[in-house]
Amino acid sequence: MAQLSQRVISAIGDSSLNLTQQTISGNLTLVEFWKQFTKAALLDFPFNEVKQKYARLQEMSLALSQKKQENPAEPVSLDVNFSSALGDVKSLGSVAASYNATVDAYNKGINELKTSVQRGGDVSVLKKELADLEARKKRFDPEVVKACQEYDKALEAKAKLEAQKRTAKEQLDKYCENILITYEKSINEYLDQFNAGFRIVNTKHRYTGGTPSSQFQIDINNCSVDLGDSRTPVGTPCFRTTLSAGDRSALAFAFFLAALKQDPQINDMIVVLDDPFTSLDRFRRTCTKQIIHQFTNTARQVIVLSHDPHFLKLLSEEGPVNDVKALQMSKAGNTTVIGEWDIVAETQSGYLKDYSTLLDFYRERKGDSLSVVRAIRPFLEGMLRSHFPGHFQPNEWLGDFISKIRAADPNNGLSHAQADLIEFEAINDYSKKYHHDQNAKADSEPINSDELHGYIKRTLRLVGGD
Repeated sequence: MAQLSQRVISAIGDSSLNLTQQTISGNLTLVEFWKQFTKAALLDFPFNEVKQKYARLQEMSLALSQKKQENPAEPVSLDVNFSSALGDVKSLGSVAASYNATVDAYNKGINELKTSVQRGGDVSVLKKELADLEARKKRFDPEVVKACQEYDKALEAKAKLEAQKRTAKEQLDKYCENILITYEKSINEYLDQFNAGFRIVNTKHRYTGGTPSSQFQIDINNCSVDLGDSRTPVGTPCFRTTLSAGDRSALAFAFFLAALKQDPQINDMIVVLDDPFTSLDRFRRTCTKQIIHQFTNTARQVIVLSHDPHFLKLLSEEGPVNDVKALQMSKAGNTTVIGEWDIVAETQSGYLKDYSTLLDFYRERKGDSLSVVRAIRPFLEGMLRSHFPGHFQPNEWLGDFISKIRAADPNNGLSHAQADLIEFEAINDYSKKYHHDQNAKADSEPINSDELHGYIKRTLRLVGGD
């Protein structure tokens, strides 16, 4: 009983009517198409009337179904409203029969039309023959004749260009073979100088994307390794997995040097090397210096930029003194200026820098007074650390040194410094007020030039200076 209403909806509900409506709409579309080939009236089907009558029948049927569900044991009599609605629906049979008869007649006419066309020949074949004839006629049109002549000339020009291209490619292939052999030899020579444990082999040229390029392999322990790319499977030996960062930098530098060496205009070139050693392994320092010196004999000028003052000093020590100029870039307000650079002073140890600062002031009164006086204490600390290694801790200062010297017994090595203890104390007492750890107002503490000169003299005497 519970499924009775659902069966009524399925039998005479919207889903059944939707199928009928789709069929009627499809027929109307076909009629519009075939109107251009045959005479036919538009088919008329009173779908709205059908829909209304079916809706009324459904309503009456659901009402009876509800009564049955409420009293399953009692019979349900068909009332007048249901009988009327059912009669209206049955009367639609003649309408549907008339519509179907019209459709059948229409289909018959279409089939007869298709048959007559087939008897008259294949339309597609006839259309193709007609198109061929029209194309032949068009071939003799003056504009077409001119276009064909121009096309023939273009084909001829294309053939000449392709022949020139083949000749040029043959010449390029030959050139690439020769130049790559030369480059491979030169690169491997530089790699050998860098003491690299690998070399490049199997250098070839190619034209990927129409652009000449080269490819090669890396030979490590007699094993050839491909360069690889982003598609190389993980774990496969390739350029990025078999060479260290230093070796990759050495290879890139060798490529640059080989190209520079082969350049016929090297004598007129200014070669700029930007931090050539920074990314290389430390054991290649001397070799890099030697190679750069070689180019100073062939290039017009060699400029080396670096953040490593010791490497630059190494370069300058063996170069011609008159031909080497050390410069540095420094801030001057909101701009950067280039000026001469004392590379010897820059690479001195802190102890020697302090000694130079004190000596310059003592001899020529050169230097900023506050910077000079502040060099006294670290200079004496450096001297004592050098003379008595192991006696002073990294976090101890001159005052701590003096205390240890004063307390040293005769068996302690520091006892040898007790002869100068009075001088150490006097100099420390003078200089400490210019350091922030001893005096918060150290920057504004007045400095008498003659007094400073005297204490510097006493400081230098402790190390046998002037």
